[in-house]
Amino acid sequence: MINLIDELKVVPGVVGACIVNDEDGLLATNLPAIFKPERLTVVGQHLLKLSRSGHSCFPDLTDMTLNYDESVVVARELVDGTVLFAICDPSFNYNLLTMSFNLLQEEFKEGNHSQEPVAAPSVAEGPAASPGSGVSADLQELLDEMKSLLGKILGPMAAFVFDDVVEVWQGQGAADFSRIEDLISSINQEIDDPEKVDNYRRLIAPLLNNFQKG
Repeated sequence: MINLIDELKVVPGVVGACIVNDEDGLLATNLPAIFKPERLTVVGQHLLKLSRSGHSCFPDLTDMTLNYDESVVVARELVDGTVLFAICDPSFNYNLLTMSFNLLQEEFKEGNHSQEPVAAPSVAEGPAASPGSGVSADLQELLDEMKSLLGKILGPMAAFVFDDVVEVWQGQGAADFSRIEDLISSINQEIDDPEKVDNYRRLIAPLLNNFQKG
């Protein structure tokens, strides 16, 4: 099935795509490794709910487009219970992506794929803190600005990376500015490029200084 979605990456502006089934979970993905399988599964399940809700009001609904500051998510329910979605740069070629979706959907319906779920890494049991939970208004504003600036470094995947890192950070201790360097260190590990790490530090330095000054 990975061959089906690999063709989508030829479309200008497409970062990658994945296919999620509401019962079997993640069936295929060619997105960068920072997009964790368990998170993609959750996103796919939410998109399926949106699709079903949309069809109840608009029977002819085909694609859904969700626009963010640094990225666009385009989704389509291939068959009942299975959704395809692509993550793209804002400048992606919509018409070409739609044509590619049409071809992929035809192949999928013809059974030209293998439905073996992608194994997700084990996740520790227990409630996970959601980004913004237990965060003061001032600190949340700082986090939002840091996330926005990360988009200049990582592009359309920045918001996903940042939210994942913040979620883990909040689960490890108090969401307090005294631990902000721990958060930045985790973000740097995800950036995984010394030059980009330095650029990100330069971008957020004024934010950190202003926050400390109050």
